[in-house]
Amino acid sequence: MLGNRIPEAMTASLLLMTSASLLAGILAMLPLQGALALPSRSWLAFGGAFSALVLVQVLPLSALADVFGAYPDALWQHPAFEPRHWSPDVGATLRGWAAFVALFTAAWIAHGLCRAQRHLLWLGLVGMALFQAGYGVAAHAAGTDSIFGVWPRNNPDFVHGSFSNRNLFAAYLALLWPLSVAVWWIRDMPLLGRLPKELKVAGSLMASAVIGAALLASASRLGSAAGMAGMLVALILWSRHRHLLHAHTAWPAYLALAAALLAAAWYGLTPLAARLLATGIDDGRFEVAALMLAEFPWQWYLHGVGLGGFEAVFKQFQPGHISGWYDYAHNDLLQWLVEMGFAGLLLLAVVVGALFRSAHLSTERIALYAGLAALSMVGLGDFSWHIPATQFTLALFIGTLLRRPRYGLSPIRQAGTPSYGPLRT
Repeated sequence: MLGNRIPEAMTASLLLMTSASLLAGILAMLPLQGALALPSRSWLAFGGAFSALVLVQVLPLSALADVFGAYPDALWQHPAFEPRHWSPDVGATLRGWAAFVALFTAAWIAHGLCRAQRHLLWLGLVGMALFQAGYGVAAHAAGTDSIFGVWPRNNPDFVHGSFSNRNLFAAYLALLWPLSVAVWWIRDMPLLGRLPKELKVAGSLMASAVIGAALLASASRLGSAAGMAGMLVALILWSRHRHLLHAHTAWPAYLALAAALLAAAWYGLTPLAARLLATGIDDGRFEVAALMLAEFPWQWYLHGVGLGGFEAVFKQFQPGHISGWYDYAHNDLLQWLVEMGFAGLLLLAVVVGALFRSAHLSTERIALYAGLAALSMVGLGDFSWHIPATQFTLALFIGTLLRRPRYGLSPIRQAGTPSYGPLRT
């Protein structure tokens, strides 16, 4: 359900994420043993700034609508038109804010979890990714035309698990692919940490093969490229800091990637190869991005049209030859700039800056950095950052990566310098 785009699934997912996150936050603040600490001032300031910006966008003030409202000239000329809101779609803006509350709470909870709790979380996420990959391959091989017998399968010719779209499915797997290899080599990992090295190698091979084969069999060009890029980032960092895998070399990780490629080749790479050969500049997402940059007023990129307002404003410029209903821009970064403007860019810069200040390396964090790199690449050509399953996983990743090193040592050392302390945590 978290990967489908039909209204019922998206609404139910949003309610589930918001209510569960708020409940978890309330329980975490109760005076119980092991309760999470309250968010720091920087976290509260960020959440307050985002919420204040959204509040201004939905306030019923005609003056704001007159200055910032992204309404077409035909509506302004209509005698019965009385703009009252900055945002052209108040409902979408409020739903976006509700999703932010859920994701903010999830990130805060992940930020405060202890090592043992995080390990259980990673096992659960990898298990979900393996289920999605296994179910996707099995359903595709069986020719199933529905998802769990409930929703029609939009792309029956390709692997896409329980997701409604193969590109969204591929992005989800790309985000979790490096972690599926890393969990076998993280110290103190429940169920896996005490296994013999031979079983760890075999387990990482099988997990990577299942996820890699399903990802490439989805025939998603961008998702497959992002998944490979994410794995290469992980391999480069693990090779540079091979001691973090608690092995003499990083060969198990390279072997896991090779196993994935072999499994994908065995299952079939022809659909992906055919789609790669068909890629051209006339692709719809490139045309949409070009139209946004050429036709949208430059002021929108300065003050934004309102969170969730892209769908409403794009209809003003959508030419007849671009068919389909574009509820997303297929470029999450560009859509964010259009909706939130310069203030949104500053908020994004704050998060990126905090990630850099908290940067340090471990087997666990390298996998999270690699997954984040893969999804960042997807965000330049798709809308996976708007899908609940990917959003929720991403929030857990970011919350964890914002944790500072426990020891006051330099987080990322220069080449040739031994690594100790936080690099081993």
